Amino acid sequence: MNYRFSVSIFLLIVGFWSCNNDTREQKDDAPTMCAPGKQDEATKQMVAELKNIAEQSDNIEIWHLNKPRAIMLDQQANQATDPGQKISLMFRAGYEWLNAGDYQTSIDRLTSIFAYLQQNNIGLPPETASKLKELLGIAYLRKAEIENCIKHHNEYSCIMPIEGPGQHVEKDGSQNAREIFLNILNENPNDLQAKWLYNLSQMTLGEYPDGVEPKHRLDPSIFESDVPFPRFTDKAMNLGLAVNDISGSVVMEDFNNDNYLDLMVSSYGLDDQLRYFENNGQGGFEEKTESAGLSGLWSGLNMVQTDYNNDGFIDVLVLRGAWLGKYGNHPNSLLKNNGNGTFSDVTRASGLYSLHPSQAASWADYNNDGWLDLFIGNEYSANSNSPSQFYQNNGDGTFTEIGAQKGLQLQTFIKGCVWGDYNNDGWMDLYISSITGENYLMKNGGPEKNFMFENVAKSAGVTEPLQSFPCWFFDYNQDGWEDIFVSGFDFSMFETAAGEVAKGYLGQPTKAELPRLYKNKGDGTFEEVSKAANVDEVLFTMGCNFGDINNDGFPDFYASTGTPDFRALIPNRMFLNNNGKSFWDVTKAGGFGHLQKGHGVAFGDIDNDGDIDIYHVLGGSYDGDNFMNVLFTNPGFENSWVQLRLEGTTSNRPAIGARVVIKAKDNSGKERTFYNRVNSGASFGASTFRVEQGLSTYSTITSVEIYWPGNTQPESISGVTANNRYHIKQGSGKADTINAPAIELTGAGTHNH
Repeated sequence: MNYRFSVSIFLLIVGFWSCNNDTREQKDDAPTMCAPGKQDEATKQMVAELKNIAEQSDNIEIWHLNKPRAIMLDQQANQATDPGQKISLMFRAGYEWLNAGDYQTSIDRLTSIFAYLQQNNIGLPPETASKLKELLGIAYLRKAEIENCIKHHNEYSCIMPIEGPGQHVEKDGSQNAREIFLNILNENPNDLQAKWLYNLSQMTLGEYPDGVEPKHRLDPSIFESDVPFPRFTDKAMNLGLAVNDISGSVVMEDFNNDNYLDLMVSSYGLDDQLRYFENNGQGGFEEKTESAGLSGLWSGLNMVQTDYNNDGFIDVLVLRGAWLGKYGNHPNSLLKNNGNGTFSDVTRASGLYSLHPSQAASWADYNNDGWLDLFIGNEYSANSNSPSQFYQNNGDGTFTEIGAQKGLQLQTFIKGCVWGDYNNDGWMDLYISSITGENYLMKNGGPEKNFMFENVAKSAGVTEPLQSFPCWFFDYNQDGWEDIFVSGFDFSMFETAAGEVAKGYLGQPTKAELPRLYKNKGDGTFEEVSKAANVDEVLFTMGCNFGDINNDGFPDFYASTGTPDFRALIPNRMFLNNNGKSFWDVTKAGGFGHLQKGHGVAFGDIDNDGDIDIYHVLGGSYDGDNFMNVLFTNPGFENSWVQLRLEGTTSNRPAIGARVVIKAKDNSGKERTFYNRVNSGASFGASTFRVEQGLSTYSTITSVEIYWPGNTQPESISGVTANNRYHIKQGSGKADTINAPAIELTGAGTHNH
């Protein structure tokens, strides 16, 4: 064999980094763009601007443009005469065809490399040959996913460990993948990523574990849940909510004030339509994207809701341009809820129009003047001068950017930001997650310091991980002090994430960034307790959120995982709170271990039956990596609960930042205190502002106190009993019962696949 070209080929192939995608032909038909609902001129202007961005295809380096890039690489490969360059271009073309969603062309291109090597008597170093085989195996696995998990989709599809109805009907893709990964393992038995993917292939074929050679088998026990837990059922497809797009986010909120939660769903693709689904209160959802005036409002990796004008109707901020660097100077959109079933883009009129790459933003009333302010965490980098922005609400529908004046103009690549009051002084503080360095805890100085923010992350002990993504404040141990969770995300491991996750399951050392759980000590500092709390796991978390899924009064969380690369076939993970002491992994038992890349997550009681359901946006970053979103419906638990919709009067209307303290007794007379705060949850995905408080067995509520933003003393609320839903208006001192009965989600939607 001739190894003359080995070094150059190795460097060209191994040095190439890319990500994944799936065919447009497999995706849903979005609402028609030719007959939009009524739109004002400002909305039409934004629609035209987004259309222009989507049509600018000259920037071939943009992540989404996989097919044009694949065609270009094909042409270059055909023209190349140097063998090393030709092989590298063929490899890259195969990779891009996979990312574009054309698995068959990808398989053809990668297979042709082996033929070319044989014809020209060219050898590859073992590591390079293994990389080429691995990519071919992944192309076959993606073929298997499309032919089974998408074309024959059911609620068990792509849920790891793959069992029963989730096993594949069309077996060709997985059979080929299995042989390739077995070949890699026979050459290198220590290749954990190949072992992981080989076992996964066998699962899809119904041959795991018995059909896996003992030396290559992953013990089934590693996937078992820590405690018994009932399975949640995915009802998205039956309800017409299984949007088949790439990565994006979700807001679960009551947009029409009928006391049933609706859904707004975004997708990252440059021409992907924002979708709006209204809960009809009768067991189904109606898509009202077009009639709501949203047609043509494209793209958006993340969203977060608000009521910026205090009119009682929930508005939405859509964030765009994430991960695109200098190509990501896209406008965000502030969508005003007009209160009549329509939305209008008021980005320019409000003063929020700017052009920066971002997916992170959070709303709070930082100065307690009754109006919600906005922090936007942009992605500052060497090729994108995009510091963070802080907008003060002027109270007249407009905002003024004051980041530099308040110490919040930060030059870092921000991937998550959340407001909380970590020191319980009544002024909202800000935690910021950076993927390129230390994280920030920005302490609000209050009126004594003219509301200047100071970074106290070092003294508080919350700077890590040094590469992190989503974050949130929550009181996981219910001691009245907000704790912080921030998850690691090492972008240098995009291609090797599955191997690192395998190490985590097997208890082997890993170099991946692990999450941090910071327990609030109540003195301005935190203790890092991730290991003691059993959450020091290799997760690669992107989307996320939290809520009390079993109504025991302690918040649980869902880590939505993955990387852009198709090899990152790793399960999303659900962690159940163990009485504020630690967390149990209930991923398998609950049916939460989706292998498709997880993004925005929202928690909320979507059927008003008293327990929390979960909407999860699935799909990767590239045009070919689409998948159907899921709605995990809660099977129900025996614990008590109460739900509160707060309305501020002197405080901001949706009461963002309000602290709710509930005391309740069980049948023996034992009393327990429950703490909650009004917000949309974690940094990627937006849960309802409705306080959905589990009470465990403490079914007799003895007191409800609300610390409204701007009020130093709590307001006591009377008339609250367990297992009911209430509206509480600031200053009234009472709770008004909401009459919105539970509904059975029978499926009024349309099957879109």
